[in-house]
Amino acid sequence: DTSDSYVEVYAPREDYAGETANRKDRHTFGFSSVLEPSISQEAVFETVARPVCDSALEGFNATIFAYGQTGSGKTFTITGGAERYQDRGIIPRSISYIFTQAAKHAGELVTTVHISYLEIYNDAGYDLL
Repeated sequence: DTSDSYVEVYAPREDYAGETANRKDRHTFGFSSVLEPSISQEAVFETVARPVCDSALEGFNATIFAYGQTGSGKTFTITGGAERYQDRGIIPRSISYIFTQAAKHAGELVTTVHISYLEIYNDAGYDLL
């Protein structure tokens, strides 16, 4: 159970002299799991994306958001590598999974899929499709 998993960051107010006086000096961020750097793309999909895809297939809106510093692996995790099939990322695996599941239930359900692929960089949004 990771319901109590969190990290607390302390940033003393004196480090922000001259800024807004009501700035918090403690920030708490919850998380559900930590993935090892050596994890496979398939395991990332199974852990992170498949449950989100299953929720989308049940009719819920679903979002996968990759956030991190430059060079931390966001693009590789989301899109994957081009050289090896097993390195495909969350997007190609999710699309394949969603359409496979939709095809399995084609006789009983009508499925409509809308996909967005957005980048936010330096406070500007970009549609990558």
